[in-house]
Amino acid sequence: MWKALWLPGFRWLFLSTLISLVGSKIHRVALLFVAYQESQNAVWVSLILGAQFLASAALGPLLGPLADRYDRRILMVFSDLARALLVACIPLFAIGSMPLLMVIAFLMSAFESVYYSASNSAIPDVVPERALDEANGLMNFANRFADVTFVALAGVLVANVGPAPAFWIDAASYLVAAGLLTLLPPLPGKAGKGNYFAAVAEGLRPLWQNPTLRRTIGTLALAAAFGSVEGALGIVYAVGALKIGVQGFGVLEGLMAGGAIVGLFVTMPLIKRLSRETVFLLGLGAWGLFLASTGLFPVPVWAGVAMVALGILNTMFIVPARSIIQLAAPAELRGRIMAAFGATMQSAVLVGTFLAGVLEPRLGVLTVLYFSGVAVFLAAFTVFLWGGIPRLPAEARPG
Repeated sequence: MWKALWLPGFRWLFLSTLISLVGSKIHRVALLFVAYQESQNAVWVSLILGAQFLASAALGPLLGPLADRYDRRILMVFSDLARALLVACIPLFAIGSMPLLMVIAFLMSAFESVYYSASNSAIPDVVPERALDEANGLMNFANRFADVTFVALAGVLVANVGPAPAFWIDAASYLVAAGLLTLLPPLPGKAGKGNYFAAVAEGLRPLWQNPTLRRTIGTLALAAAFGSVEGALGIVYAVGALKIGVQGFGVLEGLMAGGAIVGLFVTMPLIKRLSRETVFLLGLGAWGLFLASTGLFPVPVWAGVAMVALGILNTMFIVPARSIIQLAAPAELRGRIMAAFGATMQSAVLVGTFLAGVLEPRLGVLTVLYFSGVAVFLAAFTVFLWGGIPRLPAEARPG
């Protein structure tokens, strides 16, 4: 997996992403702390999180054509610089204003959407296909490593010295990340400069016209709509069902994040032996079964085992899925398709969060987790019975 870092273009992209993620994890903890401390009202915390989801789901597809029309390196640098400026505004004059914090959170998420579509569509441009899974695995590693290492440190930092230093660290991380991105070669977009809104629609059509994209993204979205109840109900499961308190909840979250890192070392050999499409469906189906087991066996020891397995299996289906989508997307549409994919997943997570809130008071957390896991398994199993994910012929793949 680490051999992908020998490729100079990808190495700078990976390091830039890792550094900005470290700052973002610290920023997230500080932002939620400020929102609750200043307002003493959980509604503002929900509104700020909702603004971030809304920006990703609604603006992602609208901003997607940018990554296909313009140099992706420049777009990533501009997104990092814009986020550095926005974060710096928080300690300067936004800490006491909840509406302003909500606007900043919305704009931050909008620029993050631009960065997401530009960076993910640039990966196949800087690595050959044989290294694509390793590159996507390392990008996933960067996210999980920042989760495991820096979220807890962020809590300690905010608790001891206040949120302002956390925001300044985040702003500095974006500036360093932007500097590293300037070392990338030019990554020009391959699309024309026609009608912008027609270009937005053109980027959405392959999601249902291309059978590989339709089945991959559709399966993931359906699974996310049910599987994301785990994220919404994790604290309820730990405190209410397992009786292990908020500390136990933190341990379970850490076990899942650690499992996701271990999953990288499981996923890469499997993809070499089987195929991306097979590993994707196997990982997703098994993920659903382990989620269902948390509802069947509400025992702390089993919950810990299941969380490690869920982390491993999450990597097993996320990494090949991203490679499948990148390869199936035409080069001139890749930015728009990656933006639409990100928006679809954010929308599915919102649906899952809503389902969790509606169903848990009526059915109980254990029943919701069980049936959600079964639904994820059935989604993957149904696609398998229909012939699985169609594979692109070699001559149709980029690079």
